[in-house]
Amino acid sequence: MVDVDLNKTTIQKYFKLSDYASGDMNYLKTIIDLFNDRAHITSGMNETAVNKDEIADFFRNFFGRNKQLKHLFEIRDVDEDYKTEWVVAGLKSDGTLFSLHGFDYYQFDDAGKITTLKVVISQ
Repeated sequence: MVDVDLNKTTIQKYFKLSDYASGDMNYLKTIIDLFNDRAHITSGMNETAVNKDEIADFFRNFFGRNKQLKHLFEIRDVDEDYKTEWVVAGLKSDGTLFSLHGFDYYQFDDAGKITTLKVVISQ
């Protein structure tokens, strides 16, 4: 049976931890632990990661490019893919400011670990 509350909690942790992971490797490790060992990520820039090692590399690179992030998000649909709308403001490592809006689509295993994450940036 699907535990919707557990899956929603995982999404909430993912976004909250993402606001701190650029500056603290412990938060980064905790984000990686939210994913199943055979999880698959497709980023908004069409980058992919297909297992836990690649996911760890993906997030180390992502948070290495960004010095500071602040997300606001709302889980919009839990029927099939846990559609989550988000906005982010950030400061890149080179000092450039940016903001983005988009949607994440999640799938989970029975333990509440993310098995699939697809990020879609809307402009």
